[in-house]
Amino acid sequence: MELILTVAVLLATIFGFWVNLNNEVTKIKARMYHLEDSDAELKVILADISTRLHHIEILLAANKIKD
Repeated sequence: MELILTVAVLLATIFGFWVNLNNEVTKIKARMYHLEDSDAELKVILADISTRLHHIEILLAANKIKD
C-alpha cells in the first residue's frame, strides 16, 4: 500500500513539474514572438527615417549648389 501511495505522489509531482515547465515555455515563446514583431516594426521605422534623412541631405545639397 505504501508503494502505491509513494508512486502516486511521485507521478503527481512529475505531472505538476511538467505542467509548470510547459507554462513557462509558452510564456517565453509568447515573449519571443512579441520581441520579434517589435523588432520588425523598429526596422520599418528606421528605414523610413533613413529615407527621410537622405531626402533632407539631397535638399541641403541642392540649396548649397544654388547659393
